[in-house]
Amino acid sequence: MTIWTPRTEGGIRTQWHPEEDGTWEDSDILVYSTQIKQVRITHVENVYRYMWHYLTEEGWKHPKRKNKRIEDFYGEYTDHEGHKEVRWWWRAEKSPGGISHSHPFFIQKLYLDALTTGMKRTEIMYKGKKIKPYAGELLIWFNTVLVIDPKNWFTKDGPFPNKVLTDFWDRMIYKDRIREQEVELRRFSQRFIDDLKYFIDLRRTSDTRKPMEPEKQWH
Repeated sequence: MTIWTPRTEGGIRTQWHPEEDGTWEDSDILVYSTQIKQVRITHVENVYRYMWHYLTEEGWKHPKRKNKRIEDFYGEYTDHEGHKEVRWWWRAEKSPGGISHSHPFFIQKLYLDALTTGMKRTEIMYKGKKIKPYAGELLIWFNTVLVIDPKNWFTKDGPFPNKVLTDFWDRMIYKDRIREQEVELRRFSQRFIDDLKYFIDLRRTSDTRKPMEPEKQWH
């Protein structure tokens, strides 16, 4: 399902969430939105590194700095009992421009917010060695947005402010290209989330097999 989000300067939020009452005019497309929750022993540092390398190797960069420093915020908080809360926000974008690395009419944007609560080190044996990973709750909010006309060619202040031309361009000339970009971004988003779930050993209900019942005695 396509959700049109009004084009606004959202800035940094503690948890990014889209406006769901957008219209076709002057809007972007919310392509993918999901939330992951894991309550178990989790090596947060490894999850952090895994996601960062995954995204940067795919070419995602910060929208303003244009480099791999996609982190807008990182904070750690520890209470008197030693429980740690970690929070970070990532903002990145990518242009599906092929060889030129720039597309004049599309930009893909990524919003990732992560939060760990009640994290405390616990000692376990792993491959014959004692390790002390964190155990607690991990929450990840992940959203990707397809930005259309980032240079504002067809806005009221742009070089082509004619509404009839804008509607004709979006709905007729560039309709297939918009759909192609939407599908491409959704495939990447799904692949990233599926790989992340596999990495943290988070299986969906449909993926969990029930134990085989013992064979019954025939009479």
